Amino acid sequence: MGSFVSVYVDWAASVEHVRAATKALPMPAGVLRVDVVEAGDTLGCRIAVDLTGDFDEQRDGPDIARSYATQLSEALAVPAFALSDLILVGRSDW
Repeated sequence: MGSFVSVYVDWAASVEHVRAATKALPMPAGVLRVDVVEAGDTLGCRIAVDLTGDFDEQRDGPDIARSYATQLSEALAVPAFALSDLILVGRSDW
């Protein structure tokens, strides 16, 4: 269990809503643990969802994070982003 990717949720969401949504969503293939972590302002987001498991981080990690971000965004009705994409764009106000 050494692979790790993150999804960041827009500042408009509460940590309680994010925790509830992650419990309702199916765990992606290869992911063994989902942790919701409050963070400081990171490119317009303040809640991180860390996905840890046995997947190829380089090959599968970005797709896992993007797919989970899409599902989480739909569940919360606020934007959620794969951290790798958020870093490339530099902000959450897409």
